[in-house]
Amino acid sequence: MTSLKQYFLAGAAALALAALPGTGALAAAKPKGAKATPPEVIMQLYAGKTSNWSRGGHAYWAADGSFQGINKTGDAVGTGKWYVTRKGKLCSEADWHKAVDGAVKVLPFKSCWQFVTAPDGTVWERYLGEDGGWYRHNAEKQVSGNSQKRLFRKISKRLGL
Repeated sequence: MTSLKQYFLAGAAALALAALPGTGALAAAKPKGAKATPPEVIMQLYAGKTSNWSRGGHAYWAADGSFQGINKTGDAVGTGKWYVTRKGKLCSEADWHKAVDGAVKVLPFKSCWQFVTAPDGTVWERYLGEDGGWYRHNAEKQVSGNSQKRLFRKISKRLGL
């Protein structure tokens, strides 16, 4: 039987993997001459926006540093914080809530992405997890504001949060 921790880790990993490019987009090597993206640039890319990933799942990166996530199957939510480091990393630290066997279980999970900017100004990123391949930042997968607020509230209510 899979442990509860493994169950949650698989769900949180699925959310993180949802951020990776969809089918057909190949992960690449780090662009030659790329340097860590300045924290201010990463903040501009994410603050106050919702990421809607092609494999499912959503993340709202509030301007105040709070984080809300919805997993790709729409049955778990994450709440916590996000931040950017001086070395070009974006991280979220969230408690993920999911109903398991009739009870709401919580698992803390941290996800991080690293960002670099190529000499031509293109921003590249990679998830610091299993895959680790570099891909171009895709601003088209983001919208201004918390576009999934209603769904987040609905799932949270169903979980009794």
